[in-house]
Amino acid sequence: MLSKQELINMLEESLKTEESAIPLYTKHISSTIFLSDIPKDKKVRMYDILQTLNMQSSGHALAFKQMISDIQGDDRNVY
Repeated sequence: MLSKQELINMLEESLKTEESAIPLYTKHISSTIFLSDIPKDKKVRMYDILQTLNMQSSGHALAFKQMISDIQGDDRNVY
């Protein structure tokens, strides 16, 4: 079991990852793809996948924010 604060800390760490690390990784991967010898059709597909990852990451960040808010407003201290 986790205390309320432990769970909030874990969710905040996950939120930081979604808001900073994922966009940073996709930016670097995009740059690498751009500079590579990969055929154009495959590059386009890879960019599409990275865009999907970024959009999903944004959705995850919103979900983490909502969970943090819900837990902070809850009277329970054990999860």
